Amino acid sequence: MQKRSTSTLFILLLILTGQLYGQESLLKGRILNAINNEPVPFATVVLKDGKQTYPANADSAGFYMITVPQPGLFNLEVIMTGFKSYYQFEIELTPKRVTEINIPLEEDQKTLGEITITAQPFIRKEESPLSMRSIGLAEIKRNPGGNRDISKVLQSLPGVASVPSFRNDLIVRGGSPNENRFFLDGIEVPNINHFATQGASGGPVGLLNVDFINEVDFYSGAFPANRGNALSSVLDLKFKDGRTDKAGLNFTLGATDLASTFDGPISKNSTLIASYRRSYLQFLFAALELPFLPTYNDFQFKYKIKPDNKQEFTFLGLGAYDVFVLNKKANKTEEQQYLLGNLPENNQWTYTIGGSYKRYSENSYITVVLSRNHLNNRAEKYQNNDDAVSSNKILDYTSEEIENKFRLERTTLNNGWKTNAGISAEQSTYTNSTFNRIPNVGTVNYASEINFIKYGAFGQISKTLPGMGLVISLGGRLDANTFGSKMKNPADQFSPRLSLSKTITERLTFNANSGIYYQLPAYTILGFRDNDNMLVNKGVKYIRSTHFVAGFEYQNKKNSKYTIEGFL
Repeated sequence: MQKRSTSTLFILLLILTGQLYGQESLLKGRILNAINNEPVPFATVVLKDGKQTYPANADSAGFYMITVPQPGLFNLEVIMTGFKSYYQFEIELTPKRVTEINIPLEEDQKTLGEITITAQPFIRKEESPLSMRSIGLAEIKRNPGGNRDISKVLQSLPGVASVPSFRNDLIVRGGSPNENRFFLDGIEVPNINHFATQGASGGPVGLLNVDFINEVDFYSGAFPANRGNALSSVLDLKFKDGRTDKAGLNFTLGATDLASTFDGPISKNSTLIASYRRSYLQFLFAALELPFLPTYNDFQFKYKIKPDNKQEFTFLGLGAYDVFVLNKKANKTEEQQYLLGNLPENNQWTYTIGGSYKRYSENSYITVVLSRNHLNNRAEKYQNNDDAVSSNKILDYTSEEIENKFRLERTTLNNGWKTNAGISAEQSTYTNSTFNRIPNVGTVNYASEINFIKYGAFGQISKTLPGMGLVISLGGRLDANTFGSKMKNPADQFSPRLSLSKTITERLTFNANSGIYYQLPAYTILGFRDNDNMLVNKGVKYIRSTHFVAGFEYQNKKNSKYTIEGFL
């Protein structure tokens, strides 16, 4: 009887395993022209998993669909005469949901009118032919010790310095942590970490839900002209669009937090993907009898509306609420008592909310971006941690940073010339109120507020010269603001840049870039006042950095490349 039961159980497990691995996965989407958003008909779409190849052709309206017998990681390749080949590596397909990927193809002057195409698995951007790394979702998830944190993945890349394990600061090619800029779907986000360090870009825990991420471009040099106010790096992230077939709700239990995510259509022409996360780290710290208890919360969403094939609206939100309190029960050891005596309690909230509008025409498209971000940072400390009496307060710090931003840009492709040009404006507010009573030293009672306007213009033009095997891109920015007399003239912050890519053989390329970049000093510097309540740094200038980068890239026939770069 026992033998028969065991055999029956074994057979049931085999059946269940076969059902699990036998579930089909579906990938679908549309092939579109990246400039005018018109469908690209009859493109060849190939899905590969290393063993099998699953080919398909888009229909006359650009739609494609591929069914694979089981879930896994797949590489996607799209080939069409007259367009640059498109590659996306390690797409994760699951039986639980339909994966939708709309593919923008760029026209390629080197292949127009030709019959055959030599596909290259790694695409270089004209503006940034080097010092740019694309990172996929699978690479983020499998990074050892990364805990699904994009900042931890970036810290493992060449040119990025290692930092203490409890910090997410990015130190790129010798720069400081505040010299990096982050963009989500073209909307600038000041910081992508919880418990952010004001005036820098670090923090101990990542803010982004990586399940939202579709692709990541990390620039450690050769920045595009439409990405300003950066000296060390630019991180350009794109969130996934919500699924169009049906709505779904799922929950994720991470190493330190619990998340819920909604994903699905809202109407015929709109989709939403949204999530909320809350940590349970505070319970772990209390169990370990640590003298401090951090708690973080965050939300993020992307709402997209496509009234027709020529227009799309995107609304994006990202925010966090972080609380850091003392665990007064953990006061047994000298180390615990020292930390309790010196650490303040802190709460911090921040959000970025914005929208973008994209309008396509025959050979160009315009993008309009409006956004607002707000940081509120507060810290308190009482003598002997006794908050029952207000006179025991020895630290009361409150600071806010508010930015309202506007950007208009137009991208055009005409006769092989690709151009991008636009203008930007920003209203900025910074406040600081500090009370700090230091025993045997004195009391600091300090307040500051500044308001000013930033403005700028940018442009970049690129051209492929097939007969010479050369791609060249020339760009520039003008930035200024009303804070001080030494920063009002845009000509004083003219930021030129030049990139070129020269094909030596079919697989070997020489790439180079040089540029001058400017960045405004941190608000904590601009808003600093002396004892007479006068701004100390009214005569400050933009920080300037000049880059020279050059190197070689070799691509083999097995979807891998080797690069070597020199950076000054």
